[in-house]
Amino acid sequence: MKQTIKISQTIIDRLGRTPNSCDGNLYGISHQNDLFILVLQADSENEIDFSSFLPTGIELCGRFQKAEITDLNIQIPAQSVLVTSSIGKENNVNLYQEQNGKLNKSEYQIITEQEINSTFLFIRLKGEVVLKSEFTVQALKDAFQIIKKSLPLDSVFGLLKSNLFLQEHGTINAESNSAINEFYEDVNGANDEGSRKKNKVVSIKPRVLDFNYLQQLTRDKSIDSIKEHAPIGILNKNPLTIIDTLLPLNCISMVHEQTKTSQLYEILLKSTANRLSLLEEKIIQFVKSNRKSLTFQPYHYYPEECKHFLTLLYAKSQTDKDTESERKLIHKQLLLDLNTPRFRRANQYSFDKKLNGPLINPHEGVKNTDNGGTIALVKGKYEYYHYCQNNMDDNGWGCAYRSLQTLASWFKLQGYVDRDVPTYQEIQQCLVDIRDKPSSFVGSRQWIGSTEVNFVLNTLLGVQNKIVYVSNGEDMASQGPELVNHFQNYGSPIMIGGGVLAHTILGVDYNQQTGDIRFLILDPHYTAGEDLHVIQNKGWCGWKNLSFWNKTAYYNMCLPLVPREV
Repeated sequence: MKQTIKISQTIIDRLGRTPNSCDGNLYGISHQNDLFILVLQADSENEIDFSSFLPTGIELCGRFQKAEITDLNIQIPAQSVLVTSSIGKENNVNLYQEQNGKLNKSEYQIITEQEINSTFLFIRLKGEVVLKSEFTVQALKDAFQIIKKSLPLDSVFGLLKSNLFLQEHGTINAESNSAINEFYEDVNGANDEGSRKKNKVVSIKPRVLDFNYLQQLTRDKSIDSIKEHAPIGILNKNPLTIIDTLLPLNCISMVHEQTKTSQLYEILLKSTANRLSLLEEKIIQFVKSNRKSLTFQPYHYYPEECKHFLTLLYAKSQTDKDTESERKLIHKQLLLDLNTPRFRRANQYSFDKKLNGPLINPHEGVKNTDNGGTIALVKGKYEYYHYCQNNMDDNGWGCAYRSLQTLASWFKLQGYVDRDVPTYQEIQQCLVDIRDKPSSFVGSRQWIGSTEVNFVLNTLLGVQNKIVYVSNGEDMASQGPELVNHFQNYGSPIMIGGGVLAHTILGVDYNQQTGDIRFLILDPHYTAGEDLHVIQNKGWCGWKNLSFWNKTAYYNMCLPLVPREV
């Protein structure tokens, strides 16, 4: 039967956007007669094992080529694929399969994020392994070899919120031929789509099953392949440095939802071994450079432009500045720009569902206007903060605070800052500390405006802002070019306040020929629960025309400026 090849939409998009020639690897998953191509990695001078960053299950499956003229004489592994894209030509992606030393052009299908995440499950394995060793390269290599050699004998994997256990000799409390998606439905519910009730914007997020890594403390001696010998004691009077630490596993595997539980043990065992190999490589690098801090933490990322997981290890002692060169390299390999962080600690993927937390990006799904102008919108993610959240009655005075929190959440979710969204008390205390307000301001219900928002963003988050004064509501019509420029070049949400209420501007539709303008407004005066259907349909997040602004009131807009960095 002929193999069906499916290529991720994000690969097609990034190849189309890339203006320069480049070559690289393709990674994917084969299941029965389907090949899913999910990841691309551009070649670089730094030779790194890129596959070690990817979920277990994703394997090298071919090469890609972006060039003015396609070269079909290049060598690729047997039974693999070549994807080509021509410079200067849109929608010009071709696929070739290697068969008997020749490249034959083949058909392919494009697969979306929703289709991928409704076809595959992600297995997150969490646990710890003890490492005890001398502080030398050879001793560490020996210690890791012993750990990895004992994995098949010691390892047991237990599914959280379930009585399913996987071990070398079979499954416990489950049929071995059961499909893994049955357990996902049991644990999470059959109708879980990662979206809120009444949410008309259907968004299937990665479906994740959490397993714990366990170790058997006893085993059947008849099946123990490790022979025990009498201990040998060696007296060494030289001073030694000993490493005694816990190695965090926290690794991800990607499996087809029809994968049998009998196959899952070997997949998780391989995932554990891969993580230990990456930890070994990182720790030995630090030992060779005589760095003593060997505490590493895995961070999982799911970049919007890629739509796949990537895991990086950072030492606890490393700052964002220390990891900058490594992150720049990964940006280049994934064909991502160098203007926005994607792999800082603050960018890590959140697996925990915030059932009662603020909505994220409630503007998505709002119908566009018929203004016919240039539409420029907020880029990235933000949280919607509004009146009466967290059981706080700020109705009538807290709108600018809530808009400030929305702006702060944007900088956090984009990875520019690694701190929580400031609370009311932190906002007020900040203004007291910089001597903008008296000490009695803390705990009060006094308003703040765009000037105070600027002070707080600058002091607590280090964000520079531009303040734009508008004499009255009618003059907002003249702000079209300013707003288009801001959203196209910076993409951060804007707080607007002044003589009346405060709001958040998420976008603009400006028709340069007619002068007509529309504003995408996020209203912090909403007082009910996190119901996206109500928020969108009742206009709490939606497009407003010029009459929305008060003709007799002045306005100040606080436009957060965004640094160009990774």
